[in-house]
Amino acid sequence: MISTALPNPPRWLPVRIVLGGMLAACVIALSGGAGCFAGWSGLFDPALLARGGRSAIVFAIALLTAASAGYTLSWLAESCGRVVTSIVAMLGRAVALFPVTALAWSLVGWWIGALGKPVETLMPFQLGAELNDWRLMFGAELWEYLAPALVLAVPLFGEVLGGVGKPLRARLQSLCLHGIAWLILIEDVLHFMGWGGWMAQAIRAGEAANVAAGVAMIAWLSAVFCTLLNALPANQSTGAGPFATISWLPWPLWVLALSVSIASQQFLWLIMWLVIGVMSFPACFAKLRGQPATQQTFHLAAWSFETLSQLIVWLAAIATLHPQPLNGGVMRTFQPLLITTPAQAAQTLSDPTRILNAGLVLLGASFVLHLLSMAWQFIAARNATPAQP
Repeated sequence: MISTALPNPPRWLPVRIVLGGMLAACVIALSGGAGCFAGWSGLFDPALLARGGRSAIVFAIALLTAASAGYTLSWLAESCGRVVTSIVAMLGRAVALFPVTALAWSLVGWWIGALGKPVETLMPFQLGAELNDWRLMFGAELWEYLAPALVLAVPLFGEVLGGVGKPLRARLQSLCLHGIAWLILIEDVLHFMGWGGWMAQAIRAGEAANVAAGVAMIAWLSAVFCTLLNALPANQSTGAGPFATISWLPWPLWVLALSVSIASQQFLWLIMWLVIGVMSFPACFAKLRGQPATQQTFHLAAWSFETLSQLIVWLAAIATLHPQPLNGGVMRTFQPLLITTPAQAAQTLSDPTRILNAGLVLLGASFVLHLLSMAWQFIAARNATPAQP
């Protein structure tokens, strides 16, 4: 639910995304011992470009599905009054806060195990010579793209629905920055040969140059999607100042990519907490102006709990991709998300209960923190005083 905590998007957003992505690629390459411009040279790799094109198709299908369904339900909810709107928004936030890895494995396990249906990338469809029909071949190829797209559409739908009341263009552009990161987890689960699969393999193998190339390429892809979304009407003013620029960059994706070079998950957790806090603080800071100290405390408490709520979702992503195993303490909560062997994958597909339960536990923690944030916002609203000029 980062989209609900961001300030208004700044002008020239696609340009800022490309410049930030190219700079981040240099930092990631250097952190992993590769050359400064190793990521830039990877932009001309035909294999990466082909994978990027496949992921662009998947993301476009998922975004269209989530936007159409989410906006329709948002419009219907708003027409039914504030109470219904709040309930629908809460349901959307619950969907958006569910860990993506647990969601993907649970959906695929239900589809294969309970329904007995195929997933093309996991169980390729083989045609005999006598059944070589173009319609069957087209259907198999289409399902290869639809499977990851439909799984990705679920968290994107939650983001769109949970951001009811926020302009649609801003909601969708935020997904082009942050929602696209879920392709790494979903394509890894489904063994889809796209940009996300490339990133997951490179992070686990410690290939900093390939990770940097993936970061640079996805910056261009996100910029293209944001440019296309500029055709939607703008119902809000553009963000101004350095805070808007900093907030509207894919910092969580870049921290996730740093798993390739930072061995300590705890240190990555700290970095992720800092970047999420910085991204969401401008919206909180706007509420602090002209308010007494007590009122500022309420807003800061709400911001702190919402930051922690968002943090859990991204910590689950780090735990899934980080090459170092988890052990001890609270980290054991994330252990079911780490599936690295064919035996573990087969067990999860046949019975996804363990990973589903882990996802529900993490969702419960995130949602409780979100409710606490809303409670502090309610207290702040009840005790609000007019802002001083």
